[in-house]
Amino acid sequence: MDGKIVGLSIVIIVLLIVAAIGFYEYSVASGSLSSLQTQVSSLQSTVKQQNSTISALTSETSQLNSTLQNYKSQLAVAQQNATKYASLYSMYLSMFKQAESNYTMYKQMYEQLLSQVSTGGASYKEGAALNTAFKFWDGIAIESYSDVVPYLATNFTAKVTGTPFPGSYTYSSFNLTWLQSFFNGYETVYFYTTSLPTITQVNNNTYQVSTVIQYFVAPTNNPIYLQVFNASITLTIQYIQGTPLITNMIWNGNELPPSQVIAGYPSQHSLAEWTALSEVLSEINSLGAEFPGHVTAQYFSPSATLTINGVLPTGLKNGTYSGLGSIENFFNTWDNLFVFVMEYSQNLLPNGSAVPLSVNVILNSSGPGTAEVIANDTPFLLFVNQGEPGFPAIYDVHVNMVSYLMYNSTSAQWQIVKQTWNVSQVSALSDTVFYNLNTPTFNTIGEQTVLVNALQGAILKVGPVETIVKPGTYALLPNGTMESLYNFSLILLSTQAVLPPASDYNNLTPTYAFAFAINGQISPAYSLVNSTKGADPAITIVYAPNTWTSWTWFGGKFNGTTYVGGSYKFADHWIYGDGVMVNNQFFKPVIWVFEAGTTAQGQVSPASSVKLSNAYGLTPTNAYTEVINSQQGGVIVAGNIITIVQPGTVINTPIGELSNYNFSVVFYNPLNVTATATGQVPSLVFAYAINGNVTFSYTASKPFITIITTPSMGAEMWTWGPSKSSPTGYGYIFNDPILVTNGTVVNLSFIKPVPWVLTLP
Repeated sequence: MDGKIVGLSIVIIVLLIVAAIGFYEYSVASGSLSSLQTQVSSLQSTVKQQNSTISALTSETSQLNSTLQNYKSQLAVAQQNATKYASLYSMYLSMFKQAESNYTMYKQMYEQLLSQVSTGGASYKEGAALNTAFKFWDGIAIESYSDVVPYLATNFTAKVTGTPFPGSYTYSSFNLTWLQSFFNGYETVYFYTTSLPTITQVNNNTYQVSTVIQYFVAPTNNPIYLQVFNASITLTIQYIQGTPLITNMIWNGNELPPSQVIAGYPSQHSLAEWTALSEVLSEINSLGAEFPGHVTAQYFSPSATLTINGVLPTGLKNGTYSGLGSIENFFNTWDNLFVFVMEYSQNLLPNGSAVPLSVNVILNSSGPGTAEVIANDTPFLLFVNQGEPGFPAIYDVHVNMVSYLMYNSTSAQWQIVKQTWNVSQVSALSDTVFYNLNTPTFNTIGEQTVLVNALQGAILKVGPVETIVKPGTYALLPNGTMESLYNFSLILLSTQAVLPPASDYNNLTPTYAFAFAINGQISPAYSLVNSTKGADPAITIVYAPNTWTSWTWFGGKFNGTTYVGGSYKFADHWIYGDGVMVNNQFFKPVIWVFEAGTTAQGQVSPASSVKLSNAYGLTPTNAYTEVINSQQGGVIVAGNIITIVQPGTVINTPIGELSNYNFSVVFYNPLNVTATATGQVPSLVFAYAINGNVTFSYTASKPFITIITTPSMGAEMWTWGPSKSSPTGYGYIFNDPILVTNGTVVNLSFIKPVPWVLTLP
């Protein structure tokens, strides 16, 4: 074998070996690759799962990051609040330590004062004793146990002689008997001392305070009967454990008429007599006007009796008519029987002269008031109606009429409870020789004349009529002269031969009249004017129902006591309240004839209620509210205050003008306010409110006319409101102008619904 073959063989062998080795390695590598592929597939699955897990974790991480940021924000706010609370804590801790220090200081001061009281301080103890006495007297007027009992020692005794409720009392019986009787028996109470109290020191801890006190009271069951208790009182005041307490009271009381206490104050009997007489005269006028039975009988109580005796026209029957229904039937028979009736409404004496009806009134503090009205001889001229028995007869009958009235406190009016007629007949028309049937005649039955200074004005009152001449009112005379000093008169007049206004013949009945006079003259040639000669009407208030009105009358002659002639000119416009009618248009001295109607002649503003809150440190105790139409105005009668909202009064507010609104008279406790700088004490605290708002930001376009019935000697009026000089932030702002006469205070300048205080010496 040659060398080439051997070499080739070796090469082939080497290649085979190499191939075998390569195949083996390939086989091994191929197996490893397959294994690796399996592992890769497994790893890919694992990676996919972990990617999914990572995605979920990434989402959770994002949420956690958001929550973490929120918590971080809240933590920052909490850290800021913690800083503020720490600051507040430090401040309150400082305030507490200061308060603790103040308490310690005040306690020491109190102990020093208590030591002064126990060991001396006579001047202090004397003043404190007097203070206790006044708080006790004031608590009785407030009618509050909590304002009386704290000033009484448990061993308190009292001896009361005279009025009211005499007897001997202990601490318990005084509270349960005397105070209870006083508080339940009287609905309105005022008091004042008639002289400075005297203080006598009995020993180091005991004082006696003596004075005379007058209490004005209105009985709950008979408020028309105003009483005045004049009480001489001695209080023994002893310091018990450092506190001045009353241990004994001696009260010696007697009753005085109000007119004796306040010069010129109208007698309660006079007021009652006017009212009782008005009731009977209205009944007689109704008989003359032939009003329906229920109208004529409205002056009787539900259980009244009417007894008729004597010679009656055919168709009327004698007997006793019991109960309102039976009395109405008798008056209906009268109305149907006669076609025309004329009556005198007065007593006619045999010589033809006329005298007023006699009136006797008894006022009782323990029961209702009673009155007796006697019409000795009232003539009626009766013309029988067609179709009735006796037609066409004419009867001339005289009725002796006696009426007994009683005051009904529930309805707040006098009512006829019993009436008797003794009837006689005279020859037909025999009375006409004595009675004026043709010439209208007005006779003076009451008059007040004052010298008016135009800068000051005046208030006049005669019977149920009151007139206010405003400051700035002059008298314009017929020659054109304007007088600043002039005599002004308010005159009440009776009427003769004054028939109803023709257009209202069947609806209105003349009752009586009143007039103004300037320098003694009743004439439209005179006028009340302002400084530029423009009309300046007086304000007239009349106590009468809203079934009344008036007509203006002039054209006659006045001789100082009697006005003869003239005629009706036009109807008058009145503003009506509860039992009150007001006129603010009369500026001529002429006559106004009152006419009684069967229906309302004007509307009273409807009552309302609004929520009232505290105002300027004052808490309301009572309120009277009416809905006011600005075009009509209104009259609000609230206790002893009459407020006139003049027609055309709108209210300007920060958000607009009010033409219809709730108007309130709001009362406050006088103890809410302090004494004035002049030393006067508050007697009456009140405010006006518009829609419940007592505020200086509202203004009326016209003043609210304010008339207050009150003890008035030395009275002052103050506006109350915000005050920087007062420790409470509220106080007296300025003194208000007022007109004052006996028993009456008038203000003509109020244009804002804010508080006012009436003060007395």
